[in-house]
Amino acid sequence: MLLAMLWMLASIKKHGLLLNDIKLCTIEKEQLISTKADTEKLSVIEHQQIEGIRKLTEIEHQLLKSKEKGVTYIRWGKTQCDGSNTETLYSGQAGGSQYSQPGSSVNYLCLPLNPDGALPLKAHSWYAFLCGAEYQVNEGNTPQGIRSDIFNHDVACAACLAKGKLSSIMIPGWKTCNNGWTKEYDGILMAGHPIHAASSEYACVDKVTETIAGGSRDENGILFYPVKTVCGSLKCPPYKPDTDVPCVVCSK
Repeated sequence: MLLAMLWMLASIKKHGLLLNDIKLCTIEKEQLISTKADTEKLSVIEHQQIEGIRKLTEIEHQLLKSKEKGVTYIRWGKTQCDGSNTETLYSGQAGGSQYSQPGSSVNYLCLPLNPDGALPLKAHSWYAFLCGAEYQVNEGNTPQGIRSDIFNHDVACAACLAKGKLSSIMIPGWKTCNNGWTKEYDGILMAGHPIHAASSEYACVDKVTETIAGGSRDENGILFYPVKTVCGSLKCPPYKPDTDVPCVVCSK
């Protein structure tokens, strides 16, 4: 990322220097024409001017191309990305390992809703498992601002590209981003339940949660529970006991 930023700054600086060179060549060319200087020197200056314009066009093309690049992140709880200058790479369903198995993988996955064709496996026990994800949010544990009717519904997700950005970060405990950063979305921190055998990770789930159509049966899989604060080694204040944890995803 640092190298990309340095390259961009160097390109912009070079852009300005080339503009100055082209202007100087134009002035010198006009002076030679006015004094009726020899054609050989005039030809050299014209060549330098054309070469400068070519390099300037190349740099402008590179800068334009760099704006098409960006940084990716997963938007948990939504099927589309609607951030500033953000593209939805694919809509998906959250998935992962079975919550009750101690050897399960930790991370949540955002699985495309249109997977490529796959081949059947032989009957054997030496496999890892991939399951869907469900919200474990009901009337008893619903954080303020989150829907309470999503219990056991399948979790939506989207893979997003923030164009022209170099980095992204999920910040737990915040609802807004630092100055100079763009807020992609904010939400509530969720994770697996601490008494379950499988480990889990924290994910920032969009406050305006969406579900996958037709996925409301209690089939478990990997689970999303709201996170609450526990004071002790977590300092209170500034944190408060037994509260939800806001979160925000920022890009720059």
